[in-house]
Amino acid sequence: MTKRLFRTFPPVAMRRFLSWAVVTVVAASPAAGQGIAIAPKAGSTGFGGDLILSLAPKLALKGGVGFSLVDFNLDLGSQRYLVEPPPVFVTGAIDIRLTGPFRIMAGLLHRTENVEFGGDLNGAVEIGDETFNAPGRLEGALISTETAPFLGIGLGSLGQGGFGVYLDLAVAYTSNPDVALSGSGAITQEEGFEVELEKERLSILDDIDPYYRYWPIVNLGFRIRL
Repeated sequence: MTKRLFRTFPPVAMRRFLSWAVVTVVAASPAAGQGIAIAPKAGSTGFGGDLILSLAPKLALKGGVGFSLVDFNLDLGSQRYLVEPPPVFVTGAIDIRLTGPFRIMAGLLHRTENVEFGGDLNGAVEIGDETFNAPGRLEGALISTETAPFLGIGLGSLGQGGFGVYLDLAVAYTSNPDVALSGSGAITQEEGFEVELEKERLSILDDIDPYYRYWPIVNLGFRIRL
């Protein structure tokens, strides 16, 4: 499967925001707010945990990893497929507490693989604009940049002592969405299959774009101060 090149650094606006946030908050905050916490979490980036480094009462750095454990069925194009999310998500972010439990955040989301899907074909199935009767299987991947910047908001303080619950709500923006699709089995020998398979691929691409450009980040964590 062809890997797409991805941008290593976030856009200029985000870099300026991160620089401003660090300088402003660190300059105004005492070192007494420093500390480390671990946090089991679950959500749209899987099941895993965060490591939280509090640099000041209102500033924290947070890095995490999540593992996808659940597959699901989804209609793409003219078929229904079993969809497998990327197995591992890695996140890194800067969090700024505004007031009370409210936070804003900016960071990067990285996934180790693309979203993959597959489905068996039995009986009469429509692919592209034609119907085929031979058995086979279709497999593919939803392709986009593997590393993407995100912005979001949060509820729950990351820098306080003891235990705490927090909620992160963010959206990562990916670029260059694409679809890879291939067939196997007797159906591939049918006349016109390759032409219709390309039509099916373009139909799936039309289904996911522009939605696949935006990856939701919704995670609930339980913070434990060390």
